[in-house]
Amino acid sequence: MTDLPDPPKPTKKPLYTRPKFIASMIASVIFLILIFQNWDSMPIDIFFWKAELPAAALFLIFSLIGFIVGWLLKRPKTHAKTTK
Repeated sequence: MTDLPDPPKPTKKPLYTRPKFIASMIASVIFLILIFQNWDSMPIDIFFWKAELPAAALFLIFSLIGFIVGWLLKRPKTHAKTTK
């Protein structure tokens, strides 16, 4: 019997071709456009505290809060069962 070479292992797609990466880049660009277009100050009232901040700062603060909450509440990845 002849020894056959091992079949080539499937390679992962490059990161920049994955749909999740492409969608996140598009969302990031839209978010940056939103930030750069909103430098006007706006009043904010939180309970008894009053301040005036640029709208861009508020967008950044709330998106950072949302990112942190999403990161803390993420689902654990399920590992594929190996069948052999």
